[in-house]
Amino acid sequence: MLTMLNGTARRNVRTGLQVMASGGALLVVLSVLLWSVDREIAPTLSALLRNGFGDRLALTETLVRMTPLLLCALAVAIPAKAGLFNIGAEGQLHAGAIGASGVALFASFLHPVALLPTMMLVAALAGCLWGVIPGWLRGRWGVNEVLVGLMLNYVAILAVQHLVHGPWKDLSALGWPYTARFAASAKLPTLGATNVHLGLALGIAGCGLGWVLLRSTTWGVSLRVIGQAPRAARHLELPLVRHIAVVLAVGAIFAALAGLGEVSVVQGRLRPGISAGYGYSGFLISWLVGNHLLLLIPAAFVVAGLYSGADALQLTAGLPSATADVFVGLVFVAALWLRAGRQVTS
Repeated sequence: MLTMLNGTARRNVRTGLQVMASGGALLVVLSVLLWSVDREIAPTLSALLRNGFGDRLALTETLVRMTPLLLCALAVAIPAKAGLFNIGAEGQLHAGAIGASGVALFASFLHPVALLPTMMLVAALAGCLWGVIPGWLRGRWGVNEVLVGLMLNYVAILAVQHLVHGPWKDLSALGWPYTARFAASAKLPTLGATNVHLGLALGIAGCGLGWVLLRSTTWGVSLRVIGQAPRAARHLELPLVRHIAVVLAVGAIFAALAGLGEVSVVQGRLRPGISAGYGYSGFLISWLVGNHLLLLIPAAFVVAGLYSGADALQLTAGLPSATADVFVGLVFVAALWLRAGRQVTS
């Protein structure tokens, strides 16, 4: 049958078959997983979707989860236009959280009008530093930015551990490794009484603005040349070190804003575990949509909904806390299989 169709039609048919195959494989694996822990398959999968997207409360939780995922995906997608792999969004998130927390704890005397902008500025500068270091090393000496970014992740995460167990620890927290709770003036604007905060609007605006700038400015064209034709970039004598350092720093700022949102709104203080692997999930989200800035928005929403729905299964189905990671990981595997199949047949 496929031989009777033209090339475009054959590709469309293959893509449709691959979507059905990957979706079917995902359902089979999820069903086997649920069967292995003695849970009803159809009601549990229905609850997964309902708890992630089914009502106002579910959508609110999904939007809260979507915010750091979208910002971290932006941190990956922007440098990817220059052929760079920003695996350091997790560390950049923690660096931004440290910077924002320092201002909230030790500059609370600032007027409320100035406190939040100062927190945002310091968080952005901290994340920027975590992006400039691998960018400058890559541009100046060709050091692999993946390795540097990965190592800096651990530096930032351990720095948080040091601060909350040491100099920034709240002595009234009965031994728990927390800082003191931030003042109300250090909280980002939110949507009503929910935890949906300004970071979501910044992420969506960043996707739109980044898409325009990368397509219609000299800077954007230069990044695409560096990413797609590095020899041509050298021939044109483009300032590679500067471009690489700047684009990684710009991406890192978005991840740092994700850290700001977590400590300012979601946690209200600095503590260990402020990120549920958002930096790494953001990398996968960006890769799955081909680093297309506008597609990051729906992709982050879907992944956030799956996380929220899977987390809720702890209560509704009595599943362990690791279920969320397993479910979302299987979705990623199915999507990766689908994309790999499309690349092979294209």
